[in-house]
Amino acid sequence: MEHTKELLSVPLASLVASRYNVRRHTSGQVEELAALIGAQGLLHNLVVTEQVVGRGKGRKVKFAVAAGERRRRALLLLQQQGRLPKAHEVLCELVPPERALEVSVAENSGREALHPADEFEAFKALIDEGKGVEDVAARFGVSVLTVQRRLKLSALSPKLLALYRQDGINLDQLMALALSDDHAAQERAWFEAQPWDRDPPSIRRKLTAGEIEAASSALARFVGVEAYEAAGGVVRRDLFDDDQSRFLSDPALLDRLATEKLEAVAAAIRQDGAEGWKWVEARLTLDHSGLRQFAPCDHKHRRPNPDESAALAELTHREKELGIEEERLADADEATADDWERINLEQQDIEARRKAIEAGLRVWTEADRRRAGVIVTITRTGELEVLRGLLREEDRKVQVERGATASGTDPSRGEAHAPAHRAGSGERSGPLPEGRPATMPESLSRRLAAHRSMALQAALLRRTPVALALLAYVFVQRAFGESHYRSASVAQITPQFSAGALKAAADDLEGSAAWRVVEDAKQVWAERLPVGASDRLAWLIELPEPDLLELLALCTAMTVNALPGAGAAFDANALTAAVELDMADWWEPTPARYLNHVPKSQIIIALEEAGPGLTDGGVEAMKKEALVACASARLAGRRWLPLPLRKPSV
Repeated sequence: MEHTKELLSVPLASLVASRYNVRRHTSGQVEELAALIGAQGLLHNLVVTEQVVGRGKGRKVKFAVAAGERRRRALLLLQQQGRLPKAHEVLCELVPPERALEVSVAENSGREALHPADEFEAFKALIDEGKGVEDVAARFGVSVLTVQRRLKLSALSPKLLALYRQDGINLDQLMALALSDDHAAQERAWFEAQPWDRDPPSIRRKLTAGEIEAASSALARFVGVEAYEAAGGVVRRDLFDDDQSRFLSDPALLDRLATEKLEAVAAAIRQDGAEGWKWVEARLTLDHSGLRQFAPCDHKHRRPNPDESAALAELTHREKELGIEEERLADADEATADDWERINLEQQDIEARRKAIEAGLRVWTEADRRRAGVIVTITRTGELEVLRGLLREEDRKVQVERGATASGTDPSRGEAHAPAHRAGSGERSGPLPEGRPATMPESLSRRLAAHRSMALQAALLRRTPVALALLAYVFVQRAFGESHYRSASVAQITPQFSAGALKAAADDLEGSAAWRVVEDAKQVWAERLPVGASDRLAWLIELPEPDLLELLALCTAMTVNALPGAGAAFDANALTAAVELDMADWWEPTPARYLNHVPKSQIIIALEEAGPGLTDGGVEAMKKEALVACASARLAGRRWLPLPLRKPSV
């Protein structure tokens, strides 16, 4: 049946929503549609019915929009933005109320959504016509990045786009393939892969094989992506990653630029007459095995100057403020991962700045600098690191012989010339007495040193406080001393602190209450300890025994490692019983700590074990994401623990 269209021009202010419009749920955002109408005009008329509002003198005629409600709201937005006049009129088709409902149904049912591939190609056609990316973005009410992403997808292999139109590949996979501009590489990554190896992460790994991801590369952070590009390096950017990850395709160029930057720093140290080191070397990487080739040269610590003292105090103050903020976040209901990350990054920055200041307090004699050297390298976080006062193997004997001479055990001088020391001061009370030079075989020197060592052991049995101080000294040197190499100690004890292994096993560990307790205790002691390592043993010997035992307990606690494979399961169980540990006081099954890492069946078991009624409400039918959120709320405060965290049976 044909219907004669009745068109009329209606003031925008007279258009209202209609009860005949079958679309009950409309998008709250109409900015994109408003931009389209502003650029292209209203391409389709609104369908309205006449509606009388009010009575008597207040009687007004309005027009209810049965089809085109989103267009009406987009027009109102343009009017609010000043892009349409207040008296703007809209061309509408007037229909009787009895037809309004069927017209609304027909408009909403008869449309077929534009396929995304058609949209990609339409954007490309506009650019090919000479329009700029910014112009297209403005005309369609989208961001420049959205236009760039659609253009990137339009440039994919025609075979892959055809497959996308046939639903043979999804949009996430298509976006991963767009990481490469090479059609052949795109097709290999898809068609030569097994079906189970076509997820987006696997596709990205194939396309970036042999390249360096800038975000995770210390070298890239040290050199800078901009400097790498300026030197001719090619960067592959992932437009579909919110962080727009960057991949550097020339590792050799990156190595060369980093080496040149390090060599420039090394050259400046060599040319500095005040430094006067025997050697200065630049190294791209320096791991623990590389550091073990060197020994630390003797050095002292000078007192911080006023500026350095103020800077250290400011860092400590800010660190305490962040600790208070962490406590508030722990109690807040709306704390986000970004909040924790911001605090963690600032804490890392504080630690790095403190270490840099403390490193500047170390001083060496001119004679020591003529034997020792410097390594200029890069930290794991991409920062410049200058390690001063390192002795090579061939130079170690010089220091050993010098140290033996200073202590009176030099084979060429004999033990009789041991210098007197001022107790606890680390300074000699007077010059070494002169004596007749004598020679002594190394074997005899070692024999005498062995007897001395044994006598020290026997004497320590009668001086328990001193033995405890020595034990604490070994721990303190590792916990609060130099991080690059082990400090030598007369006591052959090597504590292994477990923080690194524990953080590697649980990336959320630093946000836990237990971590904060240990770190707070460590910070308190860090502020009490002498800055100079050479002053610490004397200080510890004079420390009151209760304080000494408290420090020793902290350092011992920091070595505990109950990870699987650590070989201490029985010890861990015995220790758990001894300290009456209840993990429910320290741990809850949050999404990050447990629920995200187990299948739905395990979550259901947890709810069943935690209490009656927690599995009500159809939880078994929920999708994983919804179930995790539900279980997190229901398990909160229930003190439920998975089997590995429960108290061991006796």
